[in-house]
Amino acid sequence: MNHPSPPPTLGLAACLVLATVVGACAAPPGDPLPSVVGPGDDSEGLSGHSVVLDEVTRTWSAYRPPGTALDPAAPVLLVIHGTGDSGSGIRHGIGPELERLADRHGFSIAYVDGHQNNWNECRREGDWPAKEKGLDDVGLMREVIDSLDTTGPVYAVGFSSGGHMAMRLALEAPDLVDAVAAVAANPPTRRNLDCPADGEAVPIMFVQGREDTINPIDGGEVRVGSGVSAKSRGDVLSAVDGAAWFADRNGVAGDGTVPPGHTDGDAETITWEGLDPVRLVMVDRVGHSFPTLSGRWDGDGGAEYDAPGEIWRFFTSAAP
Repeated sequence: MNHPSPPPTLGLAACLVLATVVGACAAPPGDPLPSVVGPGDDSEGLSGHSVVLDEVTRTWSAYRPPGTALDPAAPVLLVIHGTGDSGSGIRHGIGPELERLADRHGFSIAYVDGHQNNWNECRREGDWPAKEKGLDDVGLMREVIDSLDTTGPVYAVGFSSGGHMAMRLALEAPDLVDAVAAVAANPPTRRNLDCPADGEAVPIMFVQGREDTINPIDGGEVRVGSGVSAKSRGDVLSAVDGAAWFADRNGVAGDGTVPPGHTDGDAETITWEGLDPVRLVMVDRVGHSFPTLSGRWDGDGGAEYDAPGEIWRFFTSAAP
């Protein structure tokens, strides 16, 4: 699929100025940083890139397995980190799992850096540099894809605040992304949503930990940090209500009832089937984390669930 970069409309420009962000500047703790050493920045197949956008130098790194760079139809996966992290940081956390998948299935990965470690996404509440500057982070993702010169499908996965940025791509850039996934990020409530929600549908998958104290699975206020330094990101829907909201938007909600879930080990999966499906996976014994089979992410001791593999399988089945 070709992914042209259309000229910005007045509506999009207004949203970019008003849209909220996902992270905090100088980042109070909240989104956990990986505590294990991952792949090095000099790994074979990894290259660094930059562009000046909104008078700010933006950066990302791209991992391309052997042969993928020669295939213009190879898929691309955008990986979007959480508040206080970086593209390199999330790569060190889940890169080994993602890059094994890339080697096996022949897709490229772009680890994108937020401005001062945060993003300009769709939550109304919160203030940090990317939001204060009104940065065009959707435009940044277009630049990233253009740099890879692909005509293949484009997918995006984000963790925490990066999950909200992935949701923004689904809401504002359905021409760019074929499917997205949000890990540890429930959709914001209507009062906390500051992006249009009337565009074309995009398949979306959510992965949520049942013990997440930052992004509560039952909904409510998201707070990053602790004590007097804690910062509010406003309210989010519950995991089920948020997925159901996207299912209604995507035209796959049926009669409005929640489909029966399927439990396999530590994970319960609910899927709203249809042309643009929505999937919610709720994992036991997992907090504000990105669950993997290796349990690498932050060594949190939670359930071992193959989120990278299941997300990729959802992407290729929902939007092949």
